[in-house]
Amino acid sequence: MTGSTTKTGRLIIVSNRMPMTVGIEAGNMVTGPSAGGLVSALGAFLARRKTEKVELAEHLWVGWPGNSIDEQYQDTVRQELRQQHGCEPVFLEEQIMDQFYLGFCNKTIWPLFHYFPTLTVYDESMWEVYEEVNHRFCDVVAGLLQPGDVVWVHDYHFLLLPAMLREKCPDTSIGFFLHIPFPAYEIFRMLPRKWAMALIEGLLGADIVGFHTVDYVRHFLTSVLRLTGNQHQIGRLMVEGREVQVDAFPIGIDFERYHGTASQPKVQKEAETIRRKLVQQKAILSVDRLDYTKGIAKRLMAYDLFLERHPEWHKRVTMLLLVVPSRIGVDKYQDMRSEIDELVGRINGRFADFGWTPIAYLFKNLGLQALNALYSAADVALVTPLRDGMNLVAKEYIAARTRDDGVLILSEMAGAARELPEAIIINPNSREEMSDAILQALTMPEEEQASRIRAMRDSVKKYDVHRWGRIFLHALTERSAVQQVTVDKLLTEAKMEVLVSQFGLSRRRALFFDYDGTLVPLARTPEQAVPDNRLMEQLRELAGDPRNDISIISGRQREFLQTHLGDIRISLVAEHGAWMRRRGGIWRKRIFPDDSWKVRIMPMLEFYVERLPASFLEEKECSVAWHYRQSDAESADFMAQELKFELNNLLFQTNMEVLEGNKVLEVRAKSANKGAAVLSALEDAPYDFIMAAGDDWTDEDMFQALPKEAATVRVGIRPTAAQYLVQGQRDITVFLEKLIEAGRI
Repeated sequence: MTGSTTKTGRLIIVSNRMPMTVGIEAGNMVTGPSAGGLVSALGAFLARRKTEKVELAEHLWVGWPGNSIDEQYQDTVRQELRQQHGCEPVFLEEQIMDQFYLGFCNKTIWPLFHYFPTLTVYDESMWEVYEEVNHRFCDVVAGLLQPGDVVWVHDYHFLLLPAMLREKCPDTSIGFFLHIPFPAYEIFRMLPRKWAMALIEGLLGADIVGFHTVDYVRHFLTSVLRLTGNQHQIGRLMVEGREVQVDAFPIGIDFERYHGTASQPKVQKEAETIRRKLVQQKAILSVDRLDYTKGIAKRLMAYDLFLERHPEWHKRVTMLLLVVPSRIGVDKYQDMRSEIDELVGRINGRFADFGWTPIAYLFKNLGLQALNALYSAADVALVTPLRDGMNLVAKEYIAARTRDDGVLILSEMAGAARELPEAIIINPNSREEMSDAILQALTMPEEEQASRIRAMRDSVKKYDVHRWGRIFLHALTERSAVQQVTVDKLLTEAKMEVLVSQFGLSRRRALFFDYDGTLVPLARTPEQAVPDNRLMEQLRELAGDPRNDISIISGRQREFLQTHLGDIRISLVAEHGAWMRRRGGIWRKRIFPDDSWKVRIMPMLEFYVERLPASFLEEKECSVAWHYRQSDAESADFMAQELKFELNNLLFQTNMEVLEGNKVLEVRAKSANKGAAVLSALEDAPYDFIMAAGDDWTDEDMFQALPKEAATVRVGIRPTAAQYLVQGQRDITVFLEKLIEAGRI
């Protein structure tokens, strides 16, 4: 994506905090650094893009300024931030932030998404403020947007924002990235259903929804399925005519910044000073924000157990415990600090001796150089969160190791564990595992340390924050291009009028229609999807024009088609082409498969009917369909994939195939397809107007078989070989009316 800029648009970043805090002193604006890994990571990514002059290099950062700004200073602050820092502030009152940030964000979403349901608060007033703040941000962003701008929304503070922006600015490219875990559905469903639905629908307003790991992607897609019934296809969801991509984009760090800082002589000298103070002792480093998700107390208890079990390590090891202040306005965090203080005091009181204190404890925020000195000095890093979206401390420690030594002990509950398998992976809820891991780390041979640290360093270097950002934005711009193709295929009123005009001027026309979902709406059961009076009148009038040859090509059985449509002079094709009835003629069988396949698969299909409540079989002469439209969405999705796999294995190298339709799996003869049926029908006469309409994957055979000049229409916004797309079945009804009117002229 390097090279000259091809778009004039900007990248609009939306996050809770801007990259700096803003205050007013003596009537003047003052700024300071904004804390947090998100700001640090994004800041590094954006800074490099600016120098490289890549696509979307110009950016504008929208966020809260970190303080409540008096209204008389807001215009001045806004102008200075825009001109000097490329930022757009969203001003929020202190009481609003209390309910929004300290409230719903950190008392509801944060604990629940980190699997702490007992700490989760369900307060309707906080939810209402959360909605209000998302609306305020939406208004600000919408007011800034220019043609070509791309919006990238970040984190759990703005789960509603993508859909709000989509409603106001439907053509805008919107990406969303969640920096914390997305929980399993059994946890997520603990939210009141109204909130859960709103959050899911909010995220589905984006074109790309990104998470750190495949696990979080799977959890989100399951929640979408359970709450909306929307099934994905390889991480892609169709939402109101748009395709939404859901994928994993593991975030990295600015490797060169940490590795380069750690290599500086000043930092190396400070690291050496720390090592000298330890007097031949090994150093175990623990660096974390004050947060219950980090498992600091459990980590201290494990260290306590290690010292109890291994007295030979007394005076030979020290834990460097750095706790960074966080969310000091939340009562739970104050209680947690008291617990940590007590544990440190107890462990030091129990094991300390003259000249040796087991834990060196700091409660403060260190600068980059001081932090890298600690990373460089520590023999072991103990990174054991109870639940973490990614955990960048683990990656920072690896990047800061300028020599081929050091050991990382990492919680399996951190997203980083998937990327750093060379670490000693432990369960953070087990004191015994952590205690054993500490011993393993302290006694690990130098050659093994070198092998592990080199592999992890290569990974952290390769998958850094710049790669993360590039891949996400590339996916977003690619998705925008795909969406544009979809938009270009939409059968607008103007395009429809052109087709209707061509129809009116033509001398011989061939019209092919699928049945379910095209001529009639989809129903809960096949028996309920019968043609209404309006459709029957339309078909009779079209069939009454001698210039029109009409064919209905369906997966339905011939008995159904004959019963409901047999008295109209049209061609009928049943079971995807296995049976055909020419206009006013008799039914003829086109396909003669060996029926022995039914004996092989029927027991398996019947077994799945028993396993999945509300599913049922529809047996036809040349095919069998397993329907699961009325079944529980998640169970059905899982079993459908399982059954499809088993059927494909069973039917391998036979003349049968498994077809996946709309909430149905069907086994049919390979030769029974709609493409062959339409080609057979086209042999009747030379046609100067050909049209086909269908709504599922079986109709793709028809679209692909027809000549390029044919007008092919797919019902439902999906990737398709058809030339045109319409939103729903009603659009076909309207189209038929227009064709009828044109035929009367």
